[in-house]
Amino acid sequence: VNPAREFFLLWVLGQDLAGAITVMPADGEALPPNVHEDIEEETKHEAPMRFSLAGVQLKFSAVQHASGGLTIPASGTGGSWIVKLPSSRFEAVPENEYSMMEMARMLGMDVPETQLLPIEQIANIPEGIGKFGNSAFAIKRFDRADGQAIHIEDFAQVFGVYPQDKYKKASMRNIAQVIGIEGQEEDIAEFIRRLVFNTLIGNADMHLKNWSVIYKDKRTASIAPAYDFVSTIPYIPDNSAALKVSRSKKFSDFTFDELSHLAAKAMLPEKLVQDTAKQTGEGFYEIWAKEKSHLPLTKDMIDAIDKHLRDVPLR
Repeated sequence: VNPAREFFLLWVLGQDLAGAITVMPADGEALPPNVHEDIEEETKHEAPMRFSLAGVQLKFSAVQHASGGLTIPASGTGGSWIVKLPSSRFEAVPENEYSMMEMARMLGMDVPETQLLPIEQIANIPEGIGKFGNSAFAIKRFDRADGQAIHIEDFAQVFGVYPQDKYKKASMRNIAQVIGIEGQEEDIAEFIRRLVFNTLIGNADMHLKNWSVIYKDKRTASIAPAYDFVSTIPYIPDNSAALKVSRSKKFSDFTFDELSHLAAKAMLPEKLVQDTAKQTGEGFYEIWAKEKSHLPLTKDMIDAIDKHLRDVPLR
């Protein structure tokens, strides 16, 4: 969103923001006028084209009903689930995300409840969406529990970075340093698990907004549950991650030495980092070999990930 439109966006969506912040209009105030005027070239950026779900996949807040299906409220807000509909540009993105999240769960990562639903089981979806695919991905909101909002912050917020700079204003090392300072050893281990996992699946879209901290007790920050795990290489083959690890963002440079450098610079326990990375890598290859043919992935997706794995040196 262009910064000039932020107020309008908050006015419309402020009562259902991520986390525990609520923005409400003053009593009796009407909606502000549209602010399209005099905003030009807002989509231009210097970075090369990347896969970004934000631009290709409709996403709504949804309410679950007794039958197990979901309903998107008329306002598009207020639910305890997030529903991601089929992409108009890329094949089987819901199936891809569901598969990657399930693999992460098998590896012991903190993954919210997820579902892969036929779109017929979701009420109030946009008309005609079925021509792009038959399934939708749903994930339980971890910033909502028992009717209460739980505060979260993504790392673009933590670092004060606008969304358009989410690929270039910080690194995995910077994220790791914050988690090391604010969290516990398990938070550090969870960060390393996710870093290794997303490298191995070829997720080139783990930018600043795809990492968050959560304040379960309203005061103490810890790494938030996992979200937005998608293998992007079947769609846009890329040897570069969204952010540098420590010295490099190339998947082909992802080694134990690179992780040692990250540990030293982010002031993390090196043994914890190395042991977690080794365990995650070994577990991944075992689970991938066993499960890839049973997950709802296309042959092209499996082939793309297999090809990618041959180029990643971490074993």
